[in-house]
Amino acid sequence: MVVLAVSVAAATIYWQWPTPVVPATSSATVAVPAAVTSAPSPLLGQAAPAAKARAASPPLVPSMADTEVDGELKVDSAGNLQLDLALRDYFDYFLSAADQAGLEASVEALLADANARLQEPALGQLIGLLGDYLEYKRASLALLQQPLNAQQQAQPQDQLTTLQQAFDSLAQLRRAHFSVGAVEALFGAEEAYARYTLDSLAVHNRDDLSAQGKVDMQERLREQLPEAMRASEERQSLALAQQAQSEQLWREGASEQQVRQFLSLTYDPPTVERLLVEQRNERAWQQHYAAYRQELASLQGNGLSPTDQQREQQRLRQRLFSAEDQHRVDTYDAIAAKQQDAANPEL
Repeated sequence: MVVLAVSVAAATIYWQWPTPVVPATSSATVAVPAAVTSAPSPLLGQAAPAAKARAASPPLVPSMADTEVDGELKVDSAGNLQLDLALRDYFDYFLSAADQAGLEASVEALLADANARLQEPALGQLIGLLGDYLEYKRASLALLQQPLNAQQQAQPQDQLTTLQQAFDSLAQLRRAHFSVGAVEALFGAEEAYARYTLDSLAVHNRDDLSAQGKVDMQERLREQLPEAMRASEERQSLALAQQAQSEQLWREGASEQQVRQFLSLTYDPPTVERLLVEQRNERAWQQHYAAYRQELASLQGNGLSPTDQQREQQRLRQRLFSAEDQHRVDTYDAIAAKQQDAANPEL
């Protein structure tokens, strides 16, 4: 249970959560990375008139075809770019295609789309902020890829300390790349929720509180969240509780009809069927991954050299999983390796 809580907290620290409205603020323009400045110069010219701000442009990246642009670009009465989470969503929508199309093509597509939606000075402000954002993303990925000390993962309190350090490091990194206003607009809600999650874990680990005392303190922490975020957190808590109960029913041998009846107490029929499909697929994937780990354990015990083991493991993964599943297998393998290191710190 503690490992699950830590995994959820780690994800919470990095990924965004629903946010309240954040007031607009300005951001200083800094040097733009080559990936931005290398885009064709017509993309940096005068933007289209405001009346065309929501005009659709042909997708420059094939994977974006037939998709709607996430996020939104907004300007104030003076024509300045407004900073909020919708702008960050807009950046992430285009940059998410970098794995398939390459960073330069993704940035080019972003700039082409922004050029059709914005006029100056907002367009230039967006380009400057994009440069900051790209540099931040590179630095944050490097930070998250730093190896963890296995000895710091052995006890719940050590795990919480590690998460707190990771949160502090990421917060400092953001402030090194953005103005105070930009940090609040783009990451303020995420950081507030991350602090709430860390405080919740700290309450969970306290030995001086009774079970009811922990419930009461957790409720007080929830009440400190902004209203919109509090409602989101309550929905998230309900969803997690429903998921945990569903998983328990499956483990106890319940039929799909019994799980359907349980879910129907909370959700409407279409949502129940969607959740059942998701749970069915997830259970199948978990069983598939467990079989892979068993084969991998046999492979590691057959006396092969580390190089041969790595090669055979890659063949095993390619045989058992689709290309779309490889990234998830990477993640699960990394978690399994860290858990093994924590269980055997002397190795």
